[in-house]
Amino acid sequence: MAAAVTMPRLGLAMVEGTVVEWRARPGDRVSRGATLLTVQSEKAEVEVEASASGVLAAVYVEPGRAMPVGALLGAIAAPGEPFDAAAFAATFVPTVEPPTAPAAAAPPGARAPAVGVTRPVAPAARALARRLGIDPAGVPGTGPGGRVTVEDVERAAAGAGGVSGGGLEFAVTGDGPTLLLLNGWGVDASAWQPQTDALRDAFTVISYEHRGVGGSPPIAGAAATVAGLADDAHALLAHLGRAPAVLAGASLGAAVALEVALRHPGAVRALALLSPPFLPDARLAAVLAAWRDAGDPTADARVRALLPWLFGRDFLAHDGRREGAVRAWRTMAARTPADALRHHAEALRAWLGTRAGTPLAIEVPAVIAAGDDDVLTPPHHARALAAALRARLEILPGAGHALGLERPAAVVDLVRDLGR
Repeated sequence: MAAAVTMPRLGLAMVEGTVVEWRARPGDRVSRGATLLTVQSEKAEVEVEASASGVLAAVYVEPGRAMPVGALLGAIAAPGEPFDAAAFAATFVPTVEPPTAPAAAAPPGARAPAVGVTRPVAPAARALARRLGIDPAGVPGTGPGGRVTVEDVERAAAGAGGVSGGGLEFAVTGDGPTLLLLNGWGVDASAWQPQTDALRDAFTVISYEHRGVGGSPPIAGAAATVAGLADDAHALLAHLGRAPAVLAGASLGAAVALEVALRHPGAVRALALLSPPFLPDARLAAVLAAWRDAGDPTADARVRALLPWLFGRDFLAHDGRREGAVRAWRTMAARTPADALRHHAEALRAWLGTRAGTPLAIEVPAVIAAGDDDVLTPPHHARALAAALRARLEILPGAGHALGLERPAAVVDLVRDLGR
């Protein structure tokens, strides 16, 4: 009997995802456990494994389309099995587990589960656990009959987190030297999900939200400054007792990371600065001013208008990745109020050029990365900063501004090398 390929639930709040790419075509043989397609969730691009071996008998959803969790994407049939694609789709009934609450604590005196008890594990949860290096047998299941769900695996992987003494929302995961991730303008910490997943085996990864974003406190009183955002980051490290740290910052986050290193040198062990703004730049200043006043940050037209400034041509030409980026950006924008966008845009505009042309007394290892198709902070910014820091410079061919989303593996490699 043919097996349905469905849109998996890949996150706690995921309700739909975008098909990015099929790794097989109808008629190709596929093996259970092998990557069958790639899906973009609200957090990251994820490889989905085939749930059965056989022949990919049908593809119902082409790359670039967003579909709800549980929707029929394709079908796998046994070799030689008669298969009617239309009839299979017509009789398909989605079966999606409802969101579940965290398991309640066991009452006093309750007996612990016996060692060796095997818990049922949802296929998508098993795939996510394998990707994150988690043993699903040790994850408490909250699904029907104690089944381990994707949400359970995600909770197990999330590690510690909460709110700092200064009110900043943060999360901590992994083990090893400290890596602090600093967000760019207009995004939340989920933009770093590919790096968090890949680097948690080598670092204690700390992600957080700038003041005004997500669960961090709003920006009150005086306007925000890059120096003030840097002091927030330093205070978070002090609160957690995790200094010195490797700092990885993208765009606005690169400016903040640089300021942390200049203002609090003892808190920084190394720097990875992605798509850094550095020089006076009339185009960047004008774009920031236009975005600041553009209204609803989640509006589809506004999000799509941002894409050519953020991604390279090769990325934009790929329907699946482009549409996945639209969805991811809209989700992140929902956690970034318009007031915070305005404050952060003004902070970055005021900071541009203030560190150029002056000695940068930073003595830690640093790597600067930029895309050669970045029109928002062109590579001459990165070259000037690399020269000022005597830092390693990496120019990524064909990449745009949002390197963490566009070239996640390259960013992971750069940061991992710094931690060695």
